[in-house]
Order: sequence, then C-alpha cells, then structure tokens
Amino acid sequence: MPGMLLALSAAAMSGCTQTGGLKQSSAPTEIAAEKALAFPPPGGPAIVSVIERNFSNAVQQDIILATDARGRGQNYIQVRYFGPTATAFDGASRLPTRIMTTAQAVGEMRSEFPTIRMSISPSFVQNNYGAFAYAYGTNESSGDACLYGWQQIKASDNLVRTFRYLGMIQTRVRICQTGASRDALLSMMYHYTLTGAFDSVAWNPYGNVPPLDPAVGQLGRPIYAAGAGARLLPPPEAPDLSGPAPVRPALRRLERQNTRPAATRVENIQPSVPSVAIPAPNMSANGPAGAPQTPMAPRPVSLPSEDGAARAATTPGPQAGPVIPSVPCAVSQSSACTRNM
Repeated sequence: MPGMLLALSAAAMSGCTQTGGLKQSSAPTEIAAEKALAFPPPGGPAIVSVIERNFSNAVQQDIILATDARGRGQNYIQVRYFGPTATAFDGASRLPTRIMTTAQAVGEMRSEFPTIRMSISPSFVQNNYGAFAYAYGTNESSGDACLYGWQQIKASDNLVRTFRYLGMIQTRVRICQTGASRDALLSMMYHYTLTGAFDSVAWNPYGNVPPLDPAVGQLGRPIYAAGAGARLLPPPEAPDLSGPAPVRPALRRLERQNTRPAATRVENIQPSVPSVAIPAPNMSANGPAGAPQTPMAPRPVSLPSEDGAARAATTPGPQAGPVIPSVPCAVSQSSACTRNM
C-alpha cells in the first residue's frame, strides 16, 4: 500500500512539470514562398517551393527554383542560419558548424553534377555580403550550363570574441540553364537577397556597419540621383584625337547598303606649260636693222651711310628694253654678215 501511494504521487508530480504546449517537429516541412529566407534576383527564376528544417542550433531552407534545363537536377538556393533557435527545438539534432572548404564543395558537386565536369574559378569575387566562390561547367550532350556557388557570412574572430557578433550564414546556389552563359548564371550569386535574422541582440554575422563615404557633405563633390538624366551627369571627357577618326554608324550603314562599285574619278588635267618671257627687240629708229644695241647700264648714285660717309649704290636707270644679241654669221646667211667676213 505505501508503494502504491509513492507511485501515484510520482505520476502526479510528473504531470505537473509538463507544460502541455504543442511541440514542433524538426522534420522537413513545406512553407509558403513569402517566408523564404533568401530570394533570387528580380527577373530571375521563380520560387517553386520552400522546404524548411529546424535544428537545435540552426534553421535550414531549400528554396526550390524553376528550371528549363534538359538534364536531371533541381535548381535551388540553400541557406543555413546558425543562431539561437526556439526552445521548441532544443531536443532536435544539431547541424555541424564547421567552415565550408573547397574539398567539401567538391564532394557536394560530385553528387549534384555526376555527368558534368565542373571547374572551380581561381578568381577572387565578392558580392554585397562578402567573398564567395563558384564552379562552372557545361554538358555538351544536353547543351546545359551549370553553376555551383557557395558563401559563408561570418564576423571576424576579433568581433566574435566580444560576444556581440555571434552567428553565421551559409549559402549554396545550384543553377542550370540550357544555352546560358557563365555571366548570366553568375548574376544569381551577385544579386540574391537574404531576408532572415534571429531575434537576438548578440546575433550579427555581418560585422560592423561600413563607414560613411567621405564624399558625403563635402563641397565640390556632387552626388547624382539614380536615373536623374544626362543633363545632371558630369560632362563627358574630351575624346582622344590622337588616333584615327572613328567612323560613324550611319556611314557604316550607307557603306553596307551601297553595293554598286564606285565610279572612277576622272579629272580634267591640263598640261602644265612653263611660261617663257620672250623679250621684244630694242629697235632704234636711227640704227641699222641688224646692228647690235648697247644696253643701258644703271648709273651709280652716292647715298649717305649711317656714319655720314658716302657710299655708292646702284639705282636703276631709265627703263630700257631688253637687248637681243646679234645672230652669229655661221647661222645667218644675210649679206651684211658676208661683208663683215
């Protein structure tokens, strides 16, 4: 009898400790698309569904995206928010908090792209949330281009030690499209948006707010509104005229439209004949017809120099006609030439 009383008292005490509240399950559940913790860029693939799973230290969501690829697989954005979860999931399993490495990404890509050879980019790239990495590959048989990107957002160790910047976010993006370029797929990593946060003062994986641009509030440093128009933008730089002049697009279109051969340019070229001044004979009224004439030499004129001394200068005399020398007798057969000989 005393033992039965002890058992009843123990059952009553255990019943008093239960809260009677609804305990949520940590199994994957589908939630509404507007509750997604990450969204694709505007105009990107539409959200098909959101699968959420809760852990004792994190919340994971797989945001399934629409796809038009021919190969097998599903496009998605997977986000993992590490932080203080609700007390209803204290007994749930724990998600590993290890930092994502390249070796881990290679193992995940082997299962995601079993028939595509993915190449990890060696370039350093970053978006609004910091640095990220990605791999790109194509499937020649199906024509699909695929990209796998991953990113980890976490404050620096110095800030974490202050217990004010706790938490971490891990993001994985898997996207394939038929005939897409690498840059088109890479825009997903540059423009996706995170929308979630834990309700805790100590949770802040982003770190400190970046300082204000030093140009703000300074004289002579105009800041133009987005889409204000060309009239508000700074004047363009002067073109470089050292190189060849560019051909305007309108002239290029005219050259393509004109398919007839150009006519040969004919110029009226006149022969260039040098002009020769032939002097007229200086015939004196009293002299014989064939007699040679003596040219009139200019008379010397004395001009004063700067020091007062006279200096001789030659000034032209009266205008005289040019003198034509006589024709040698060997050429002329006139009678006068015969008499002189």
